[in-house]
Parts: sequence; C-alpha cells; structure tokens
Amino acid sequence: MQTRAVQFLFTLICLVAAATAQELVPSFGGTKTPVLLLFALYTAFRPARRWMLVALASGAFEDALNGNPTPCCTFFALLAATGAHFLRPFALDLSPAGVGACAAMASAPIHELWISTWGVLPPGCPALVRFFASALPAAAAGALIFTALPAIERLAGFAGPVLDRRPR
Repeated sequence: MQTRAVQFLFTLICLVAAATAQELVPSFGGTKTPVLLLFALYTAFRPARRWMLVALASGAFEDALNGNPTPCCTFFALLAATGAHFLRPFALDLSPAGVGACAAMASAPIHELWISTWGVLPPGCPALVRFFASALPAAAAGALIFTALPAIERLAGFAGPVLDRRPR
C-alpha cells in the first residue's frame, strides 16, 4: 500500500543509504563518488513531484558530511536536479543504466569544479586530477543506482497511484 508517509519514509531511508554508501566507497583519484547527488538526479528523472526536496536534502546532507558551507553542495544538487528534470523527456527512450551513466559522467566532473570554486577541496590532490578521476567511478555508480532503484521501488510498493489518507 502506497501512501505519502510511506513515500517520505522510503525517500528518507534512501537518503541515509546513499550517504552511507558515499562515505564507505573508497576514493579514486582523490574524489569520492557523489552517491547523494546521483540519488537526487535519479529522483529528478522520475515522474515524481518530490525531486526538488530530495535535491535540497541530498545537497544539505553532503554539505553536513563533508563539513562544507551549507549552500555549496545544496545549490549544486538543486541546479543539477533542475537540469535533469528538464532533460527527462529526452531520456525516456534510453535504458536506466545508460541514463544513470550519462548523468553521472556529466555531473561528477562539474561537481568537482563546483567544489573547487568554493575552496573546500581537501589538500593533496589537484583539481584537474579530481576532475578527470571523478567520471569513471561515478558512471559505474550511476548505472547501478539508476538500474537498482526502480526494482527497489517496486518491492517497496511504488507501483500505483498515491493514496491520500486525510480525514473527511
């Protein structure tokens, strides 16, 4: 049974799981795979209305995990999700893995550039290396996330219309 409360709890669980995965995945070339950003992009590509809130929450969560200033990743996640939402009609004919890989390969290097302009990169790895090293692991993670989440949503009961349970 699908209600708005179930959707909210499922989204919250997915955000926590994405943050956990982002912190546990080893870094490659000094950069971590932006799993929270990929979840926001996945939500923006879906025909749901909650994509903007998910983008804000995932960006704020990433800022909190990395100790960045609050608007750093929050603004980027919102901008990237807005772009993904408007590109959604063009991605309807592609496979979920292809959409995830393309979205990740486009957003991860730009995300690294965005972070470097805020001046919050950790020392030890130049921004150019991080720019090029971020695309490949993000593409694999994007393909995996965009392929696995529809099946997980179906298992959680996201197959029909949303039921409103309001007192009459």
